Amino acid sequence: MDFQKAKFYLDKLNREFARMSKDPENTIRLDVDIMASYVRELYDAILSQSNVYDPPPKAEPAPVRLPHRPQIVEPIVEIAPTPPPPPVVAEVPPPAPPAPPAPAREEPPASAPPPPVEEPRPTPPRPSVSTPQGLDVLFEEKQAKEIAEKLAETAIADLKKAIPLNDRLLYTSELFAGDGKAFEEALATLNSVRNFEEARDFLVQSCAVYYTWTEKKRLDTAKAFIKLVRRRHK
Repeated sequence: MDFQKAKFYLDKLNREFARMSKDPENTIRLDVDIMASYVRELYDAILSQSNVYDPPPKAEPAPVRLPHRPQIVEPIVEIAPTPPPPPVVAEVPPPAPPAPPAPAREEPPASAPPPPVEEPRPTPPRPSVSTPQGLDVLFEEKQAKEIAEKLAETAIADLKKAIPLNDRLLYTSELFAGDGKAFEEALATLNSVRNFEEARDFLVQSCAVYYTWTEKKRLDTAKAFIKLVRRRHK
């Protein structure tokens, strides 16, 4: 167990609980999400580098040695071989008479070849949902020039693991109106889609318009979040 990290988050939980218990009527959803995040971090700290005592393996019992018994040799009795039975001569049946020749069969005239069958045309791919006017600014992609910018655009495997706690709280507060459950469900959906086009359709339909990401106070935060989604589907 990481004692230093566990003590750090345990102290944070105690301070946050003491603050909330003084004024429980004004507790908001964001306070509950913060407490839950501290609990998860404390749980991870307890599980990390765990030194769980493993009991020593049980000693196998020593094999029991049976007393030596003298080997009894039974006398060998010779059995006289049984004479083989006399050979059986099978009766050969007389040859059957030859079968009469089959009558000549008239072949029907060759039919006309069947008409060619048209192969089904491939179904064109479903077009992606067009971005409403005003939301294009959220999905603008700038070409990275510096090495640091290129390193910051490397692909990530899981959005839930790639976003640190402070950014989670920021995105939940500004982009999802403090609804932690909606933020977690959005991350699960964005992790499961096949490509960025499907991710963009989901963001346009379910997030950007509903939570007004194009407002000036949310625009930069929304761009940073969409950049992470783009890295997830590189």
